Amino acid sequence: MRLEIAGALARLTLERPEVLNAGDARFARDLKAAVATLAERPEIRVVALTGAGRAFSTGVDLTALAHGELGMADFIAWEDAMTAMERMDKLFIAGINGHCLGGGLQLALVCDYRLASDEALLGLPAVKECLIPSMSLWRLPRLIGLARAKELILLGEPVSARTAERYGVVHRVVEAAEFPRAFEATLERFLALPPASARASKVLSTRAFDVDFEAFRKEMETLLAGCLASDEHRRAMAAIRASKPRAR
Repeated sequence: MRLEIAGALARLTLERPEVLNAGDARFARDLKAAVATLAERPEIRVVALTGAGRAFSTGVDLTALAHGELGMADFIAWEDAMTAMERMDKLFIAGINGHCLGGGLQLALVCDYRLASDEALLGLPAVKECLIPSMSLWRLPRLIGLARAKELILLGEPVSARTAERYGVVHRVVEAAEFPRAFEATLERFLALPPASARASKVLSTRAFDVDFEAFRKEMETLLAGCLASDEHRRAMAAIRASKPRAR
């Protein structure tokens, strides 16, 4: 796993291309460590997550699992990392450059935005391996509805990127030749957002299904007050005044 940090942007690359970025025990530990590093760096606002080579990730390394080299503790470490990503106030952007299966799709689902190449396949084959797809059982129904989620989870069959876009699993699909340019443009769009409002909006929207209305409203008002008091808000309002002065 390769972590590169340049100011507000971090790039986390899944780097086991010889096995299509499938994850073994070390992968799980390294993912958890990388996410912990990201959490400790307040200057990072956007994290680009993608895979080396021709795949995003094909999930659990089944060879390692079959040889007893991957166990429950490693599955927990993997889920700990994904939960931390989901709850962190940084924006995670998944660049699904190729096949995104099993634990790879689980990882993409905790990201805030998913851009996919039209050559990618996406799926959750865990049931076929007598496994279950971790907390995707909780996340995917909330994302795309129970019927579609059960189709993907229970059949365990991959779907094309275009079908995944239609289902709402990914936000946007682009042609493979255009993918690198489109991914960089997407990162720039998220980096251009005011940090205070982007962070607050992510934190709140992530909790939208988990907190009752009144508690959510109190949290919203606290974070809104922080936005109103921020230098970023003052700069935004100054720009509006400069571009649209009041008529005399």
